[in-house]
Amino acid sequence: MDKKEDYLKKLEAQLKEWKAKIDTLETKTSMVSAEARAELMREIEGLRSKKAVYKEKWSELQKAGGEAWDTTKEGVEKAAGELKQALDKVVARFK
Repeated sequence: MDKKEDYLKKLEAQLKEWKAKIDTLETKTSMVSAEARAELMREIEGLRSKKAVYKEKWSELQKAGGEAWDTTKEGVEKAAGELKQALDKVVARFK
């Protein structure tokens, strides 16, 4: 396996981990007040949106080659950072 394949597998694993965290947050909606539930659902929708962007960038990276790889990789890393930061913030607020 080359570095590119290893990197793509790492990104895929990260995507699965973040999806699981979002799913866990969704199960918490039944355990909070109605006001908190509405806020949490808004946050979850935002996370899903960021996850979709990350997944799209990851798919583009799988197809990229040559010089496009580096540019696409930067986009994936930016999307990953935004998703991770938002997810960490929401998880911390709704522990």
